[in-house]
Amino acid sequence: MRRSVLMAALCIGLMGALLACHNDRYESSYPSLADADKAGAIAHGWIPDFLLESSRTIHEIHDLSPSTGWCAFEFLPNDSQSLRKNLKSVDALTPSVRRVPSPGVSWWPAVPKGDLELEKVHQAGFDIYELVTPATESTKSVKLFAIDWAKGRGFFYETSAFGGE
Repeated sequence: MRRSVLMAALCIGLMGALLACHNDRYESSYPSLADADKAGAIAHGWIPDFLLESSRTIHEIHDLSPSTGWCAFEFLPNDSQSLRKNLKSVDALTPSVRRVPSPGVSWWPAVPKGDLELEKVHQAGFDIYELVTPATESTKSVKLFAIDWAKGRGFFYETSAFGGE
């Protein structure tokens, strides 16, 4: 009897440890946009295809479930026109990106993170943009961009939203 209890406890502990190790979060780094493209990050949708050719020092992390992602990149400030054309400035945030969870990595800045206040994000030197695109028949992909044009650095958080948002 004692041996059976011990074996059951051991099995439960082992199962708990295995479940705790299960992770759907994947992190990658690329020296350039061309390297990210070669690795399939653009084709998989983890990095937008409209980032600047001068984009470099790219870090991305994504969760498969729920579908979320964070990305940081640097770019040449004088090479920003095509990126500006693809982004839409906002005065109010879509509900799904009003709160940006921390990805838990050192390369993600303190802003934008948590419950976003646009004024604080602007004070930190970032302009805010959103990009909403269809993901499935009933969901949309919402990307929140924080761009520091003067310093040539950008960050985006991506999540899914249902059609009505």
